[in-house]
Amino acid sequence: MGLENLREEIFELIYSRNKTEEAILKLNGVIKSSPENSRAIALKAYALCKLANLWKEWNYSGLGLEFAERALALNPSDDIALTSKGWALIDLRRAGEAVRVLQQATRANANNEYAWYNLAWAEFLTGDAVGSGQSMARALAINPNNSVLRRGKEMMAKGEVPAHLKERTANLG
Repeated sequence: MGLENLREEIFELIYSRNKTEEAILKLNGVIKSSPENSRAIALKAYALCKLANLWKEWNYSGLGLEFAERALALNPSDDIALTSKGWALIDLRRAGEAVRVLQQATRANANNEYAWYNLAWAEFLTGDAVGSGQSMARALAINPNNSVLRRGKEMMAKGEVPAHLKERTANLG
């Protein structure tokens, strides 16, 4: 299975079928058979971050960060690993660090809508409304039909912080 096919299959499981746990199990199998597969490790980091947000269990964000770092050790320019690392950092109250990491992710793959989306949130949470608006516009230019992106844009326009971050915004720098 090619790297892009794996990404498509995992994103299908996570976003279209709401089967994040199944995605993680699939990735575990890929990683077991190919422990140096940086893309599978990066996608597992991403799925763990998604699981953290679904279950409101922030230890999964910490695990996501660990897997992102592992993937980046193998491939420092992997946009999925960088996006996952940024997402985990946001959830771990480190949005300032997340901005830098997510900027790297957008440079690694300017067509990764979730890198731009997560960058928009990191910028929003650190008070950069202009940057946040520009990053969200880039995300939506890539995929204007993505309901996750559209909902995030609506929330930012209203000044809303996602429920899972409300109590976590005390120290976002």
